[in-house]
Amino acid sequence: MTVWRNPFAFSTLIACCCIDLVVCGKTPVHVTRIAQQRASNSNAYTPITTEVAALRSPVTKSGLTDEQRLLRHLLQGYEKNVRPVRNASTPIVVRLGIALTHLFDLDERNQVFTTMVWLNQEWDDELLTWDPADYHGLTVLVVPCELLWLPDMILYNNADDYTNGYMKSRALVRHNGTVFWPPPTKMRSTCKVNIQYFPFDTQECQMKFGSWVYNGLQVDVVVQTGNVDLKNYVKNGEWELQSVTVERHVTFYTSCCPEPFPDVTFRIVIRRRGLYYAYNTLFPCIMMSVLTLLVFVLPPDSGEKIALGITVLLAFSVIMLSVTEKLPETSDSIPLIGIYLTTVMTMASVSVIMTVVVINIDWRQPEKHPLSDWVKRVILGKLAHALRVDTNYNPGHLGPSSEKEEDNAGRVSVRLCHDTEIANDDGLPVRKEWRQVAQVMDRCLFWLFCAATVLSTVILLVILPAIGDRNIGVPVEDTL
Repeated sequence: MTVWRNPFAFSTLIACCCIDLVVCGKTPVHVTRIAQQRASNSNAYTPITTEVAALRSPVTKSGLTDEQRLLRHLLQGYEKNVRPVRNASTPIVVRLGIALTHLFDLDERNQVFTTMVWLNQEWDDELLTWDPADYHGLTVLVVPCELLWLPDMILYNNADDYTNGYMKSRALVRHNGTVFWPPPTKMRSTCKVNIQYFPFDTQECQMKFGSWVYNGLQVDVVVQTGNVDLKNYVKNGEWELQSVTVERHVTFYTSCCPEPFPDVTFRIVIRRRGLYYAYNTLFPCIMMSVLTLLVFVLPPDSGEKIALGITVLLAFSVIMLSVTEKLPETSDSIPLIGIYLTTVMTMASVSVIMTVVVINIDWRQPEKHPLSDWVKRVILGKLAHALRVDTNYNPGHLGPSSEKEEDNAGRVSVRLCHDTEIANDDGLPVRKEWRQVAQVMDRCLFWLFCAATVLSTVILLVILPAIGDRNIGVPVEDTL
């Protein structure tokens, strides 16, 4: 019985031929006609598979595009789980480079450096070569990376989960076997943060790439180019990119493997933009330091000297809490701003103590604490004259001149009750001298604290940061 006379066999042949409609580009009429011709020319039963194979083979070959034919040719017998080399002793040279697009963040507390990069990887695959003349001049083929062998490049100082991996971007394969794979990714690397010059600090972070399993005799990692691609770099508002360099190192892990393990390390130097911290941290600290000086300007009888000193001390405590929340918990170094805040807080504390001493001197009772001669000679004499404080002290007498006692008593006194007490006191000259001693000490402490505030501000916030930045050149981002 022939196929033409067998309805079941003929319908099966028609169904199998229709499967190749998309690949062969034939219409159902063409398929039916071919099947009828083959059935009428055969007097014996012919297997269906033989008819389908004879129908499919020439049409599929002519219907595929050049890229489809090339992809089938390259992947025929290709094994992506092993190195694509014909000789097992031949190493695959991976040329590694990055294109830095953005400095995302530097977490000082956790010491994590986050960047956006394109990880450019290029190597030669001996099994992915072809003659462009056989495919109408096709020299480059874009292939999904899942179909190819990929080097196991990882970030050694990774601070993120290793299971995230890279973006599954496509790879470019050239006719000579060169494979280029640039997956974009967000890198989170560990970075040792030095906060000594915070907020005028400069940090150096590294990203170390290499093969995790293959040694240098199997996969050799080299530098792709001497410079890092910054054409698509977007500036960061907090950090200024100073320089980016790349180096290649070879490490021997004698504890496990005698073979060399090469790696490529990228060094990124960044400098903090201090304008934000200057307005929000430094200027308030300087203003608080000025308020500390006002403690010695207020007269002892005002009753607000100690209250002002304690208020300034509490303000410094609040500022220090806000600064410490930003800094990492480390004892390697103390930031300059922390030293400055500690210095001015110490000065504020000492100012409160000295204010108590001055007030105590101002309210001394002459009958219990007579004024000694050396105090008159040193404080009311020499020191008052140097500070230009008018005490009307005459070295030839034990006290101020009697003809000006009444005028000085009214000028020195502030409170009415205090004036009444002095007017009724038998030790009026001695009491006035104690108050004048308090005035001289206030003036002396004012200039001492003023000099200490200026020196600490200039040294800690100007000179030392300038010394730390003496080797910093022109930022590389300004040359883009």
